[in-house]
Amino acid sequence: MIPLLGQRIYELNSSLILWSVAILCTLLVSWWHCRRRSTNSVPKKWQCVGELSELTLFPVKSCGGISLQEAECTEYGIQTVTDGPLKLRDRFFIVVDEHNGMFKTARTHPKMVLINMALDGNDAVKLSAPDMSELQVKVPEYSENNKYSHCKFWGNEMLGTVDCGDMAAKWLSQYMLGKDNGVRLGYHLADIMPRRVADKNLKHCYKTLQDSDLGAYSDLSSFMLMTESSIADLKTRVPPDVSVVPRQFRPNFLVRASVAYEEDKWDWIRIGDTAVFRNVKPCTRCLFTTVDPNTGIKNPHKEPLSTLKRYRKLTDPTKLKVEGSAPAFGINLGLHRKGIIRVGDNVFVGTE
Repeated sequence: MIPLLGQRIYELNSSLILWSVAILCTLLVSWWHCRRRSTNSVPKKWQCVGELSELTLFPVKSCGGISLQEAECTEYGIQTVTDGPLKLRDRFFIVVDEHNGMFKTARTHPKMVLINMALDGNDAVKLSAPDMSELQVKVPEYSENNKYSHCKFWGNEMLGTVDCGDMAAKWLSQYMLGKDNGVRLGYHLADIMPRRVADKNLKHCYKTLQDSDLGAYSDLSSFMLMTESSIADLKTRVPPDVSVVPRQFRPNFLVRASVAYEEDKWDWIRIGDTAVFRNVKPCTRCLFTTVDPNTGIKNPHKEPLSTLKRYRKLTDPTKLKVEGSAPAFGINLGLHRKGIIRVGDNVFVGTE
């Protein structure tokens, strides 16, 4: 009788322990979800920290930018505000090697920064570059006859693209390579192409980074912000003969703010009345910053990158392991609320 009673007490205690553990786990999961929802909630109070002074869209990855007075902020980045059906969207075109599919960049082809694109009617764009005749290129639409391919991106990421035709390929090859073939122009058809997936190591380091933050063909997120004061500070540090202009760093948003590098600490950001963003990662820098956007020539001393490496390296060991020695300058943003923004809009930071 006593052994049986002891067994029942043991079973009862075991059940109580299991139920207690289950309840505790449920409470922890609920707490985690509540905390995650609260940290991802758009702030209700904002503090004005500056003014949007420049707004730039880069239609072709690694090529020239377009200064805008207003833009619509979408999940893929900024796009033009026009009455026609066709919009120019940030980095929706990409140049790829026709042999191996690797994307081309001004890091190795600096003349690319002198290639410009503009809208040309309701279904086409126009390419222009020094010493080249302008070329009209029809923008691909969904069709069973489209030539789909994959381009190789950073870290062996494979991205889908739609070929823009032989004339565009020949034009780009002649300008970039001095021959009739070698590269092709690709286009992102957002309606049928899957969203990109952020690198798991980056998401481990940067907890606010989400897959939905990634742009079509941007290096990482759909938006990048810098401040005039940070660029002004860099100018005081580089050698006197080194030119430093904002477009070397290719920000979509240039903000007139009072304190250099204060953008590093911004979390939630609102531009104008409606568009809301979140700081998802510092923007790490490479050799692209050494290309003069006005001449397409690299600085022989790797400036201003060399100067940035002396004082803007990351210090967190976990992030250093992922990012390496690349310095940070500017911030990558993810969109949390769409809206139309304009040069001159106030820029706010969430306070609570």
